[in-house]
Amino acid sequence: MYLKSLKITGYRPFKDFLANFGPLEVLVGANGSGKSSLFEFLKFLRDGMSEDIPPEIVKGAIGQQVFHKPGEDRFWWSIEVDSGYPVPVRYQGELMGPIGNKHVSFERVVSAFPLGDQYDRPYLFMNIKEGKGVIQDPESKKYKRQDIALKRPNQLALGTINNPAMGTLYNLREFIHDWKFYNSFNLANDKIRKSVPTEQEPVLQEDAGNLSSVLHYLLLEYPDLFDELKQYLKYMVPSFKDLTVKARGGPGEVIAFWREEGMDYDLSLADLSDGILRLICWITLCLHPQPSALMCIDEPDQGVHPRTLPILAGLFEKACERTQILLATHSSYFLVNFHLSRLAVLRKQDNNIAFIKPNTSRILLSNLEDFGQDEIELMHRNDELEVLL
Repeated sequence: MYLKSLKITGYRPFKDFLANFGPLEVLVGANGSGKSSLFEFLKFLRDGMSEDIPPEIVKGAIGQQVFHKPGEDRFWWSIEVDSGYPVPVRYQGELMGPIGNKHVSFERVVSAFPLGDQYDRPYLFMNIKEGKGVIQDPESKKYKRQDIALKRPNQLALGTINNPAMGTLYNLREFIHDWKFYNSFNLANDKIRKSVPTEQEPVLQEDAGNLSSVLHYLLLEYPDLFDELKQYLKYMVPSFKDLTVKARGGPGEVIAFWREEGMDYDLSLADLSDGILRLICWITLCLHPQPSALMCIDEPDQGVHPRTLPILAGLFEKACERTQILLATHSSYFLVNFHLSRLAVLRKQDNNIAFIKPNTSRILLSNLEDFGQDEIELMHRNDELEVLL
């Protein structure tokens, strides 16, 4: 599965927003252009797959304006997902306010087109209005059609589908539930620097607090990937010599150790700089053998040396062959390390946010023919990129 498109109406800066996504999108735009709000909305959907919508709608948004103004206290969404069917599946819904007294007015999951010749219209997998409705699946024999009634008005109905027999709906829920969100500024370096319990098949937590556990897993179960991780560190940090993971701390706990050229002793993660810890996190994410279905990463370029950015970009390019990645950056040098087709500009216009693909601009393409691909870096720094699109 991968996320093909997203429509949002009435949420924060998004009056009427449409974005089409590929395997890797590098999002750029001025401060306030909606990059963080986009990730925040996707996280709202992710969280709704496992828990009730909080009173403030978005976690930590107490006192903030969630609904687009001017406008009603409601927002609507539609995501289109390549689900394995011959046609995409759309998950749509609407939440009505005000904050503190909100409810989900409807949800539906529908095929973008008829599933086959035996159908004359798109297939409705789920149709819920005011907490009541029907779920069904053409491939489910035992649960062909089932009535559903939600217990609470602040639930997302899709999040309650926990029966694998409801194939399409269950897989869609699991797909969204598997999304991960990372931010350079939210990595918990204090937790990373401590020993942690080992885990079975761990995935890097969103604060990266279990980094040593993930490295231990790779070291034992995927030694070739662990060696590849060390090779990337060698490319990025010339003084790097070796990385390993040892049992330290309490029973069943481990921590990673680092060795540099010219040193005859190991440094633990507690001794490393924030920048080095971030590099290890991003490499680990990109090489993990079971990546999350969608990874949204905000400013992975922050706090790392510019010489590492071309290698980091190459890692994300490689990772998007196995998963889908949305990156947000303000770094002009970082973005030029990606093909133009990977870039997407978010721009404020007419009290709305536009999602623009630079590779569709004839004016921009003409400029790049005259001055070369590196002109993108200069155009991004002086705002010409947004003006031309």
